[in-house]
Amino acid sequence: MEWGQLDPVLLANNSSAAVGLVVYRSATIPLLANRILFGDMPSGEMFHVSADDVPKGGQDPIRRVLSVTAPGAAARSFLAIAQEKNKAQGQEVAQRADMRFDATPSGHIFVLNKADGTIRVIE
Repeated sequence: MEWGQLDPVLLANNSSAAVGLVVYRSATIPLLANRILFGDMPSGEMFHVSADDVPKGGQDPIRRVLSVTAPGAAARSFLAIAQEKNKAQGQEVAQRADMRFDATPSGHIFVLNKADGTIRVIE
C-alpha cells in the first residue's frame, strides 16, 4: 500500500476504541517517521500523533492516515481496503477492523486485522 494524505481529525464517536499501537522510528515512510500509529475499532481508521513533540500544556493534533493503493485512486480507510480485498478474494467481508501493528527494522509496518485474520504491509 502507498500512504498518502494525512488529515487532521476529531474523534467524537462514543463507540470508538483505540487499538494496536506502534511507535514508528524509521524514515522509510517519511510521513509517519517518529509518529505513534494506532487504529480505531470498529471504523478501521488509522491515526498518528507525534512521538516526541508534545506541545506544552496541550495535546498534539491527532491526524488520520488514508491509503492510496494505486496511482490516481481515491484515498480510503484501512477497513474500506480490507473489505474490497475480502470481496475480491471471495471471503466473508470484514465488518470491523480490530488492528494490531508491528514495525520491522527495514521500515515496513505490518497491520493485522483480527476481524478477518489477514496481515497487510504498509511500505
